[in-house]
Amino acid sequence: MKHSLSVVCLVLLVCLSACKDDVSSVYSSKNRVQCGFNVVSYAELVNCIDNYGQFSSIRQLGNKIIMKSTSSTNTYDFDAISARSFYFGLGGLIVGTPNLTSDGNRYRCYDLACPNCDRAGYRLDISDNGRAKCSHCGIIYDLNNDGIIIDKGQSNFDFPRVLYRYRITYDGVMIHMYN
Repeated sequence: MKHSLSVVCLVLLVCLSACKDDVSSVYSSKNRVQCGFNVVSYAELVNCIDNYGQFSSIRQLGNKIIMKSTSSTNTYDFDAISARSFYFGLGGLIVGTPNLTSDGNRYRCYDLACPNCDRAGYRLDISDNGRAKCSHCGIIYDLNNDGIIIDKGQSNFDFPRVLYRYRITYDGVMIHMYN
């Protein structure tokens, strides 16, 4: 009995410490993100960086980068050398400028994959009202409000997760996303 109690206590301690990182940080380290772009080279980035409430998606497809906003979709060449040093999270990235921010940071970067379905192929569809909907489970996220869930759709998740969020910086020329 004494041994089983100590095992239960150890398991509980491990669970609490494992959850601590997920709860205490707004930024995810679950999927690797490391990339940067010269904003003026990409129409979709110019649109979402200069306009509040606008978001664009970025994802890699082989040696191409597909950038999509509500007004345009373009495919850009991506050389094989860069492909080995750029990481775009689980399903790609959502980058933009929300209408309001709670922490003083003007820009936001989220994973393009639904954090609840947790598969690269279950990407979010971005609408022009700053919302993103999972094509699989139907959950709708508010990109203007830190990726919170505004509609559980037809999902069966008891406690669905908000979007995976990554760090983002913009110096007026280059935008960098990382964790």
